[in-house]
Amino acid sequence: MKGFVVLAVCFWPAAALAQQTYTNADLAKFQVPGAYTNEDLKRLAPLPMQKKAAAQVPPYEAPQVPTAAFQAHFDNVRSERDLLLAEIQYEKDRVDFSESAFAGDTRSFDVRLGYRSAAAVWIRDLERRVAIYDAELEAISERARKAGADLDHR
Repeated sequence: MKGFVVLAVCFWPAAALAQQTYTNADLAKFQVPGAYTNEDLKRLAPLPMQKKAAAQVPPYEAPQVPTAAFQAHFDNVRSERDLLLAEIQYEKDRVDFSESAFAGDTRSFDVRLGYRSAAAVWIRDLERRVAIYDAELEAISERARKAGADLDHR
């Protein structure tokens, strides 16, 4: 604490001088060759003003972004992905049924015990296709972002 006080006392004059501002009256103290005062600036001739623009620039028109095309493509891929997710859920429900107590009826056409091993390849293939659609959705979003289109990701 004592060191902080000593440090503050040492730097107090520097901080006080750093805030000092100068006016035209202070110019009498300094001999700066070529320094202008406000009176000197008032005596100068006014600058010439241009009446109108030198060249007419056409108004800016933003390029049209094909947002609707990006959105339609995004929605199509997303709907196909959602269908695959529904099919995966259906197959997983059938696997759960095959392992339940209700799957033992031999008179039924429902799945039976052991359906998990038969459906595993199909479910993995569906999950692979969903991952491909996810990557495609990301690519569409990136292309739309670079083109300046706003996509609705809901």
